Amino acid sequence: MPVSIFDSPEFNQNLFFPRPDSGSRASDAEDLMIQVAPGIKVHVRQHRFPLADFSLLYFHGNGEIVADYDDLASSFMELNGEFLVADYRGYGKSTGYPTLRSALEDAGRIYQALKEAGRLHPKICVMGRSLGSASAIELCARFPEINACIIESGYADPIPLVERRGLRIERTTPEEDALFNNSRKIARVQCPLLIMHGAEDVLISPREAQLNYEQAGSKMKSLRILEGVGHNDILFAPGNAYFKTLKSFLEAALNP
Repeated sequence: MPVSIFDSPEFNQNLFFPRPDSGSRASDAEDLMIQVAPGIKVHVRQHRFPLADFSLLYFHGNGEIVADYDDLASSFMELNGEFLVADYRGYGKSTGYPTLRSALEDAGRIYQALKEAGRLHPKICVMGRSLGSASAIELCARFPEINACIIESGYADPIPLVERRGLRIERTTPEEDALFNNSRKIARVQCPLLIMHGAEDVLISPREAQLNYEQAGSKMKSLRILEGVGHNDILFAPGNAYFKTLKSFLEAALNP
């Protein structure tokens, strides 16, 4: 049986950009090391908020680490949720080697470990940025008890994802689509869904956001294309549109 291109070193070495984190954690946060495989642990940082109405479990982009969100944690917690940020294998304080397959499989292990340890509020929103969109969609498709899903600057079709790595692929197999195709998998997401994307994103086209939106199975779903921003500056959308959009969606989704 041929090896999937999604499992190849050529693909994964051009998809992931891990870097270490030797710094100290934020004063309000707690570092958790979750075992995802024998001898492999993934770092999750939990920013505590005693008055939280929900937990926001966040999967970041492929060039980021948990510590990059320390300064943003207060802004996310102003949405009235606790903020938990997960790394990938090999990132920050995590061990192991990252692959797209392991990132998706580990998302479920992280979620279940947090839930079993009582680390999650009864109301849960899962959010994924860029590559992290795959982990978020994976979780929300698998676990129907999740209350809300947010996709920021996410990809849809895995073929352009491969081509952006400088590789060529003409088609994907049904097995590959089942795991790696966001636009197929999002059809199984039933919880309230927000898709946000920068109108000027040249790394992942806004057309992919539109495709995910059209394919999504959620009855309550919203697509927001934020003007004047691209892939890596979406936080700075004019008029504080990024956090205003999050706040409006979460209030509607978690307090119907």
